[in-house]
Amino acid sequence: MDRVTPAAFALAVFFAVTPHAPAAPKTRFPAGTKAADVDVCLQPLGKVDASVLTAVERGVTVAYGFTARSLAERPLPAAAYYKPRKRWRADKLLDHLIAEVVPDSGCDLVLAVTTSDISVTKGEHRDWGILGLAYLDSQVAVISTFRTKRGVSRRTSLMRTVKVATHELGHALGLDHDDSVTGCMMNDARGTVKTVDAETGVPCKHEREAIEANLGVDLPDVTAMDWPRVLGR
Repeated sequence: MDRVTPAAFALAVFFAVTPHAPAAPKTRFPAGTKAADVDVCLQPLGKVDASVLTAVERGVTVAYGFTARSLAERPLPAAAYYKPRKRWRADKLLDHLIAEVVPDSGCDLVLAVTTSDISVTKGEHRDWGILGLAYLDSQVAVISTFRTKRGVSRRTSLMRTVKVATHELGHALGLDHDDSVTGCMMNDARGTVKTVDAETGVPCKHEREAIEANLGVDLPDVTAMDWPRVLGR
């Protein structure tokens, strides 16, 4: 990784965020901007099922009130491939988004979605598998469905994927991990996907207020994810 050192990562087994955001905007939005004016773009890297993208789009809109849409599929960048483990380095994927996607996208935030396994360096572990990564207070995040679908139903996998997406976007919107209230969106996974299952997938009151203060945008006051709407069933 060429923008921060591995020691600068604050990591969980499944979630990861680095506290240094390359080119993070000082002021996000002008006064009067509505949540629906914020454009979140999903960038599929490799083939991603349309139903996954649709669920994430709807989940982002329910949680944040943002407008969410999907961009055309792009291949995973060769420079991010870690051949020894057949994984893709998540920080390099974020750098790819910053260099190749964000500038011409017209998007306020870009969330990459992939089915491939992604990883980062964690302490003495050169290659640590994760569910998602974001640069803190930035425009970019990436999530992988690789670890959300192990041994569970498709419904559970989709719910996990949506929760990972809203969590990582929370990092991109300026929130670090927060375990002060159990079940909140920004809880640290701490080595178990059960933490993801226990989260609501939407910002708790203190998380919503922190995002609103950072963005200058009022978010919807929601306390639970509308799963019938998100999953379309």
